Amino acid sequence: MSKLQDVQAFIDLSRGVRTPHDLHCLMQDITREMDFDHFALVHHVDLRPMGTMVEHVVTEDFVALSDYPQAWVDQYINDDIVSNDPILLAAQRSAVGFGWDQVGEFITVTAAHRELTERTRQAGIVDGFTVPANVPGELNGSCNFAVGPGHDVPRANFPMAQLVGSFAFQAARTLVTAMRRLPDRMPVKLTQRQLECIALVARGKSDWEIAKILGLSQSTVTTYIQTARERYDVSTRIQVVLRALYDGSLPFSELF
Repeated sequence: MSKLQDVQAFIDLSRGVRTPHDLHCLMQDITREMDFDHFALVHHVDLRPMGTMVEHVVTEDFVALSDYPQAWVDQYINDDIVSNDPILLAAQRSAVGFGWDQVGEFITVTAAHRELTERTRQAGIVDGFTVPANVPGELNGSCNFAVGPGHDVPRANFPMAQLVGSFAFQAARTLVTAMRRLPDRMPVKLTQRQLECIALVARGKSDWEIAKILGLSQSTVTTYIQTARERYDVSTRIQVVLRALYDGSLPFSELF
């Protein structure tokens, strides 16, 4: 199966997730498929009140799913490392995924950060790739994929990990919403023109380019995309693409 088919399969399965345990198992499977050893799908919050057995915790406010070594999870939570974790600090300053060797591009790495990085390696988490999940009005979060000793980080799979991490967090948000027992929203319905515009946004096209391709005015294209963002209640173009892909309105094949 190709990587794109794997991602599509993950999206399809993630739509059917109903419990934190289900999402945890799905994340373990795709993590191994991408040739990583571990994952951590978390909001960047103090987890000490939850205790140290954080494998698949979802509350009304945040999510914490991980299969990191339990000894490291114990240290991480008890020492409140989340507040000074260089990976998570970098994630708050990036809109796209990054390899852990790129952290210095986003933050000033201090001696305390280097010491923490060494502690992490000694605990069996050697290298990895992080997908930020920073949505205005929500807690910052990230989806992290890691490898252990003697295992090179699979750089060729970073693009796939970027997509998987984004859709994994969308599935996690759905679980958090369910925990709040909020009434289900009416399904978002987009027009064919809106979907055409969003598909071209996904391919990196500007409003001007989309207008030329579809034979529309630039202002009309901008309005279509803005209306789609409002219907999904998201603030950025990439978020509306992810939401349309996640709910099946936009076929994954339209990206290519």
